[in-house]
Amino acid sequence: MWILGGAVALLGACAMLPPKVEPPSVTVSDLRIGMAGIMEQQYFVKLRIQNPNDLDLQVRGVSFELELNDRPFAKGVNGDAVTVPRFGSEFVEVEMVSSLTGILRQLGTFGSGTNNELRYRIKGRLVTSNAGTLAFDERGDLKLGAVPSPVQ
Repeated sequence: MWILGGAVALLGACAMLPPKVEPPSVTVSDLRIGMAGIMEQQYFVKLRIQNPNDLDLQVRGVSFELELNDRPFAKGVNGDAVTVPRFGSEFVEVEMVSSLTGILRQLGTFGSGTNNELRYRIKGRLVTSNAGTLAFDERGDLKLGAVPSPVQ
């Protein structure tokens, strides 16, 4: 009889475990410049969070590092709460900062004047109230505004 009671208790404990959650996809949707000083620069990045799970993700915060063209560039955090619907997506705008070093690493990229695309890598974590902490690591491309051709 005590074996049956133990099995029931074990099943009850398993039912209380959080469901297995796949990591979300977090990509850069937009990037704009905020305040710029000599030692530190401020940017605002719009992130798209895509939820591949069959439950809403109740995001309480995000922290990440952004690399541009395979070089460290900026870090960002945001504590705004957002619910990402099941099998859906949501946007969140995050302030991030870079140092003078981050800018100097990128100067060579723009020297030619012909490169209008940046490779990026964003890695970090989402803290949720219903699925724990979820790590993400994504790569993509950002297209910069087209440089107008000279009028002839």
